[in-house]
Amino acid sequence: MLRHYIKITIRHLLKYKMQNLISIIGLSVGILCFSICLYCSRFIDETDHCFTNRERIADINLYLSGGDVYSGVPATLIEELRKRNVAEVEDYTFTVYPRERSYSVEIEEGRELPYDDLNTMEVDSSFHKVFTPQILQGSWDVAAHTPNSVILTRSLAEKIFGKLENPIGKRMILMQRLSTAPDTTPRTGGIAYTIQAVIEDIPLNTSLSFLKRLDMLTLNDSEGTLQFRGRGNMTGGFGFALLHEGKTAGQLEAHFRSANMKHCMYDEEIAVSALPFGQTFWNKSIAPYFAGITLIIGLLILLTGLLNFFHFLIGTFLNRYREYGIRKVIGSGTGQLFYQLFTQTLVIALLAFLLTFCMIEIFSPYLNFTLFNFVLVIEKNLLLIHAAEYMGMILLLCMALCFITVLRIRHLSVQTGIFGSKVKRNKHGMRNTLLGIQFFICWIFIAFTVALYMQAEKTTSTLFHTLTEKEKANIVSFPIDYRFMKNEEKLALIDRISQYPGVQDKLLADISYLQGISGTGMQTEKENSETTLDVSIMSVSNNFFQFMNIPMLSGRTLETKEDLVVDKALMERMKKDLLGITLYNYSDGYTVCGVCADFIADVYNKSEGFVFMPTDFSYYVGHCYLKCEPGRTAEVKQFAEKVLKEALPSSVQPKVSTLLEDIFNEQAIENKLKGVILFFSLVSLIITLLGVYSAITLDTERRQKEVAIRKVNGAGLKQIIFLFARLYIGLLLGSAVVAFPLIYAVLQLWKRTYTVFFNDGILYWVGIFLGVTVITAFTVLFRILKIARVNPAEVIKNE
Repeated sequence: MLRHYIKITIRHLLKYKMQNLISIIGLSVGILCFSICLYCSRFIDETDHCFTNRERIADINLYLSGGDVYSGVPATLIEELRKRNVAEVEDYTFTVYPRERSYSVEIEEGRELPYDDLNTMEVDSSFHKVFTPQILQGSWDVAAHTPNSVILTRSLAEKIFGKLENPIGKRMILMQRLSTAPDTTPRTGGIAYTIQAVIEDIPLNTSLSFLKRLDMLTLNDSEGTLQFRGRGNMTGGFGFALLHEGKTAGQLEAHFRSANMKHCMYDEEIAVSALPFGQTFWNKSIAPYFAGITLIIGLLILLTGLLNFFHFLIGTFLNRYREYGIRKVIGSGTGQLFYQLFTQTLVIALLAFLLTFCMIEIFSPYLNFTLFNFVLVIEKNLLLIHAAEYMGMILLLCMALCFITVLRIRHLSVQTGIFGSKVKRNKHGMRNTLLGIQFFICWIFIAFTVALYMQAEKTTSTLFHTLTEKEKANIVSFPIDYRFMKNEEKLALIDRISQYPGVQDKLLADISYLQGISGTGMQTEKENSETTLDVSIMSVSNNFFQFMNIPMLSGRTLETKEDLVVDKALMERMKKDLLGITLYNYSDGYTVCGVCADFIADVYNKSEGFVFMPTDFSYYVGHCYLKCEPGRTAEVKQFAEKVLKEALPSSVQPKVSTLLEDIFNEQAIENKLKGVILFFSLVSLIITLLGVYSAITLDTERRQKEVAIRKVNGAGLKQIIFLFARLYIGLLLGSAVVAFPLIYAVLQLWKRTYTVFFNDGILYWVGIFLGVTVITAFTVLFRILKIARVNPAEVIKNE
């Protein structure tokens, strides 16, 4: 019988080749997108599941007077708790917030290489007992009893030393002075650390360093928070308690409340609290929102593909009532009919699953995402497992659909099956509902795609608005804040690069203009902190205003060391003319010599105003901008990369870009997400249009006789077009009426995060509606015109 079922299935596949191909592609793409999105959601949902003691760990927190939890706890709180005998607790540990550090690493005897931006977390000796990291090389006990010990992760150890060399005992020299370092530590660091162990990589989905790769741990750190004298009044990390077997965080919290446990910080008694491990993270983090968004996107895409698939299955099942009636007459039972329908469904689904697996194999090298400082790496094997799980669920749905169809057929009489009934005439109600849902999903994706592109354009034009887009593209940008280089060496490198023939001008800076400011706060009275004025300080060279095309509204630009320029936003905030007024940066006084146009380097926070102080950068330079001649930017970039590679050690890779590229990378929400959402929009739109094409094909073929009779009775092309098009006009209007208010509400929430926002007025909505309508019209018009050109005599003769 199985061979018979497969033979019938193949016949149906060949009979409706285009419709089957559409449903297979739609389902496979839907499963792929859903698998990727739900991979992200599940990855986040499994945060901290890698820790074997997860059920025994409790978060230690401090409560604000209003009931909110502090973002962290001081190290002294854990030190005090260790001195108390708490029956529920086996041990405590404290971890400092991960921070990036720069080290010079001993590769071999007499040879060192610098490594910047190593994500480092300072821990105490109990960290191993609580979180149980897997030791691959060296000894945790030795590290716990050695000053300035370093524990490398496997990835960093292999990156620096390779897979064969043993890193244990090698030195790492700190190349910066930390804010918690003793006063005796030089500005350039110079403190030696020793590698004592290597551990397995800590997964990205942990609350200790969420979606940020940890490179190394430090113990007994003389420069760190745990030995800092002022650690009692700084919430610099996380506190955890390892509970005894059978004890819970609720019991520990009850103990704290009964003992009225408090900790003194900022000369105030603050209540100590215990919560289940991870609850503080979920309450404070963006992780739940990110997981929810990816889940919704995945469900919408999967729903679009499933609707096409089920809509076609339902159509083919319901079109075969005559066949079912005949089979009942010749003795076919309910079980045989179920196996026949399920075999057809299974073959189509398996083809879709096979296509999904192929696409995962093809696209897996590109499934690594970086947004801001967050990193997500999708493992191909795990993604394949997830996809197989979802396919199993879809097969269960298919089985249920076949079972419901069989039950419905079972209750129909043989006469109804063979000669038809009202059921056949009303079967398109379900299909049209499914198409309407698909259009609803399309509106959501397309509206947000257009919004992201328009907002990206808005933010790009607003940032450094005194420069045109072409001028931003012709400015080369590169950081030069290498701690292992002297400032004289940096300036020499910049001079060498700026002498290239394609460079028109250079602009030195202490930091990238998109990543921060030089300082905050000026005083209106000398050395009087009570007269501090909240303002952003930028240290600039004298050619800053000319380089950035910032016009002076009054006064003049910087000429002497005592000059100061303020922007329009600060003057409007002060509501008075600031020319000639003296402002103080601690003991140094500066006289306002000019007022310039607004300087916009941030679109998320409203500017309180800028002051621009003159600097010659002889002490420190951290960034450089080069204005290039039009058409020569690419060769200047290549030359800068070449010079920097020659000057830098092999462990440091230069980063050379343009100012426009810097803006693109900084505005990650719009510029990086727009491509992802565009992909989902195209998938949703294509699947929906394929469903529309399938529906209009079936409609035009089924109603050929009706069209022929209408043409004989005088119906023209317009009447025939409207006969078929009115359904899709209704679907577009109905779905838009439901989707647009929802989209508008989300846009209003999104708008609150920006100081500038694109014009989401009537043209935005009309443009989206007309765009989708035109694409849909082209999809259906081809089939309508084809049926409209058919000779009525031929149709009636064939009937």
